[in-house]
Amino acid sequence: MPRQIGTAALTPVAGWRTMELTARLRALADVLPLLEAPDADFGHWELPPPRDGVGSLGWFEFGPTADVWRAAVAAGHWIITGFDWRTWLAGDGRAFREDPDAISTATPDQLAWLLTAIVRSDRFTEGSIAGAFESGLLSGISRRARDLLQERRA
Repeated sequence: MPRQIGTAALTPVAGWRTMELTARLRALADVLPLLEAPDADFGHWELPPPRDGVGSLGWFEFGPTADVWRAAVAAGHWIITGFDWRTWLAGDGRAFREDPDAISTATPDQLAWLLTAIVRSDRFTEGSIAGAFESGLLSGISRRARDLLQERRA
């Protein structure tokens, strides 16, 4: 049965079968070495030259590391449809945005909500995913997925 968070009903992550959750966590944990690599190419900003005196805001062009990360998020089915991510991020999710240590205690549900917020916000604010990479948030999420995997094995 979906749980109510804010104004959105969510499919409960806690209801995943053990094998499914393990595979989903592994998808995130496996990209950690790429995210933490000193030469990680997450992407760059493209700024086209002005045309007829009119400038453009440009866009963020994802690099190979970002492509692998996005594929891992998709393979793990981490993005939740029908989730009011803006309300969650302004309330309960604020701690993850403002306190880098908060991610170290995140549940799988909270990882899904946070990943949904990051990916969805990029549709409205170009570069949100890149900012999460640059701040270390994406590494923190992958690190927490790795830790949750280790806890499941113990």
